Amino acid sequence: MEINSYLYRLKNTHTLKLNVGRQYNFTNRENEIALQIIKKNNYKQIAQNMFITYGTVRKHASNIFIKSNCASRKDFIKKFKK
Repeated sequence: MEINSYLYRLKNTHTLKLNVGRQYNFTNRENEIALQIIKKNNYKQIAQNMFITYGTVRKHASNIFIKSNCASRKDFIKKFKK
C-alpha cells in the first residue's frame, strides 16, 4: 500500500503546482483532494486513486469545504472551476 501511495505521489507531483487553496491554507493533501473534487471525481474514486480510505477522503473534503466557506461539493466546484 505504501509503495502504491508513493508511486501515486511521484506520478502526480506536477499537479501540486496548481495550488487551488493557497488563500485558504489547504495542506498539500487537501490540495490534491481538492483538485480531484474539481475534476468531479467522487470520494470512492479519489480514495482509490490516492490509496487512502473513503473516510479519510470525506474528512479532508469536510475540512476543505469549511476552509473555503463552501456548503457542498457543487458550491466548491463552482467556486474553483476555471
